[in-house]
Amino acid sequence: MAKRIKVIGAGPGSPDYLTPAGAAALQQAEVLVGARRLLQAFARPDQEVFALGADLEEAVAFIRRSYETKQVAVLVSGDTGLYSFAAYLANCFPAASLEFIPGISSLQLMFARLKQPWQDAVVLSCHGRNDRRLLAAVQAGWPVAVLTDNHNTPQTLAARLLAAGCTDLPVSVGCNLSYPAELLYRGTLSALAKAEQKFLNCVVVIGV
Repeated sequence: MAKRIKVIGAGPGSPDYLTPAGAAALQQAEVLVGARRLLQAFARPDQEVFALGADLEEAVAFIRRSYETKQVAVLVSGDTGLYSFAAYLANCFPAASLEFIPGISSLQLMFARLKQPWQDAVVLSCHGRNDRRLLAAVQAGWPVAVLTDNHNTPQTLAARLLAAGCTDLPVSVGCNLSYPAELLYRGTLSALAKAEQKFLNCVVVIGV
């Protein structure tokens, strides 16, 4: 009988933010699938590992081969429900074969760092994609949280918003959240657009 595939929200990065439920599932896993940085942080020497790359179908094929006889766990960044590989898996396996264990997202940690609620925030991702809703959400006056990447950097997003006619709103950038190199930048869109520092692994919050 096939075992259930446990998809674990690993939190923003530091093992300090892995939930007890996630830690228990991780402890039971014989096979661990995840991004290299997550495997480096969480995998044990006795676990078989598979590093996620750009070929997601290859990862799914590996999981299919493994979960019939072994306990497979898949580590995903942050929470399983927020721009996660978990959604891809949900389209590849029957629901009964999956167990999602939620985690703490970088978004949640960012708003905690800002000491602000986030229940009214519009959450978007420009990580590996362009989200055309960004301008409309900012112009509507909502607090907006955006995940970025090396192409859609915080500076690039700030410059685009200003060029589109947005007012010079307050903006915060959280980088490497939960890691020793964590950085929190606070300023305005115009100041951010001119900032020369390199922001990595970021959450940008506009309007707070």
